[in-house]
Amino acid sequence: MKQRILSLLLALLCFHAAALPVSGAEGDAGDEALVEALKGFFITAEGDYGSVNANDSGACSLGLLQWHGPRALELLRFALEGWPGCANYLTQALYQEISNPETSWSSRTLSAAEAQRISAMLDSIDGRAAQDAQARRDILGYLQLCRRWGMATDATAAYFAVIINQFGSGGAAVYLRHIRQTLGVGKDAVFRSLVLLHRAVHDTPYGQSCLSMRDKSYAYIETLGWDLNGPSVRRPIPAADSPLAQMTAREPFRWQLTPGALALLLHWQSLLLRLLS
Repeated sequence: MKQRILSLLLALLCFHAAALPVSGAEGDAGDEALVEALKGFFITAEGDYGSVNANDSGACSLGLLQWHGPRALELLRFALEGWPGCANYLTQALYQEISNPETSWSSRTLSAAEAQRISAMLDSIDGRAAQDAQARRDILGYLQLCRRWGMATDATAAYFAVIINQFGSGGAAVYLRHIRQTLGVGKDAVFRSLVLLHRAVHDTPYGQSCLSMRDKSYAYIETLGWDLNGPSVRRPIPAADSPLAQMTAREPFRWQLTPGALALLLHWQSLLLRLLS
C-alpha cells in the first residue's frame, strides 16, 4: 500500500512539474516564431550581442535590442542574477554599481574601458543567453501590447513592435495617437494592412526623424512572405541562412519555476520524505 501511495505521489509530482507555469512572458507557437523573426530584424538593424554604444543621446545602449539607459541597467542586472558567470567580466566597482538597487542609469554613459568589459560580458555564452531570454520577454510583451492596441495581423504587430522597442510604450502610444488622427474615418482598417499602416506613418508628422527605421522594418517584413494586406501566415523559425542563425552558438534559454510552483513542488517533496521515513 505504501508503495502504491508513493507511486501516485511521484506521478502527481511529475504532472505538476510539467503543468505549472514558468517565469517570464508566455506566447503561443506562432508568437515564438514572431519573436525569432523580430530578433533577426534587430540583429540586422540595431546591433549584435556584443554591441555597446557608450553614449547614445545621453545614456548607453547595449546589446541585441540596444537596451537604453535604465533598460540597459535592467538587462545587466538580469544577466548577473540568472547567469553569475557574467560577473567575471566586470570590475568590482562596476559590479557593485549595477547591483545597487539605488543606482539609476537614466544618464549613464560608459568609459572606453567600461564599454569593453560590458561588450565582452554580453558577447559571452552567458551574456548571449541572458539577452535571448530578455529579448524574448520584451518582444512577447510588445506583441501583447500591439494586439491590445488593435494590430490585427502578424505583419502589423511585428512592425509596431519595432516602434515600441525604439520609443518605449509611452512614446509608441503617442505615435499611435498621431496615426489615428492622420487617418481619420476608417482609421482602424490600417491595423489589418501593413501597406496602409506604413503609408500612414509617412503621412504622420510625429517621428519623421525615424522613418529610416520604419522603412527598414517594412522591407524586412516584406522578405518574410507574409500577406501585408490581410491575415498573415505564420513564418517558421528562421532557417540556417538567416541573420539570427548565423550568430555563433548560444546557451539555451533557462526556464525557471515561479515561486508558487516551486513552493508546491517542495510541499510534495516534504510528503514523500515523510512517507519514506
